Amino acid sequence: MPDVTNDTRADYGRTALEFYSEARTALGHEPDPAEDVELALAACAHGGSLDRLEPVLVEDLRKEDDWATEVCSDLVSHLFHAADGAVVPRLLLDAVTDPETRSEAAIAEAWRVLGERGAEFARFLAAVRRLLVTVHDIDADDLFEDARQIFEDEVEEERYAAAAERRALNGPRAGTVSDASA
Repeated sequence: MPDVTNDTRADYGRTALEFYSEARTALGHEPDPAEDVELALAACAHGGSLDRLEPVLVEDLRKEDDWATEVCSDLVSHLFHAADGAVVPRLLLDAVTDPETRSEAAIAEAWRVLGERGAEFARFLAAVRRLLVTVHDIDADDLFEDARQIFEDEVEEERYAAAAERRALNGPRAGTVSDASA
């Protein structure tokens, strides 16, 4: 598989988000928890298939903890790429993680801060969290935090590569370490 850029990762995340949002709208009502899990499974299978050679199947995501962890982790980091510039990943995590121990007022405030566009991302993240917790008993909050770190690492790696390429094209500049050794 060719190298994947952060723009490509953002496309993968956006595609999964759009799949989830369209399915949610087609449902015609606010999904109950079981329906939301099914929507998340379908969106994760769809989005997870984009960066793999073999399609990701809903039944495999439902049955296999390790596979669901891998696919969902990748997809959540892709979702952070899709949200880049629209909403900060930390704000998304504040809205959806650890709802069991937080007050309704704190959760409502976290969602308010997201704004309209951020809420769309958060609804999908909340559905993925429900899927991981209810179907697989996986610590989704840790998985989301790991995915956020992967996102940040990928952003930094791409930024560094672009800076290194600019340096190579422009040659060494005055005042750099390489000039001091000459």
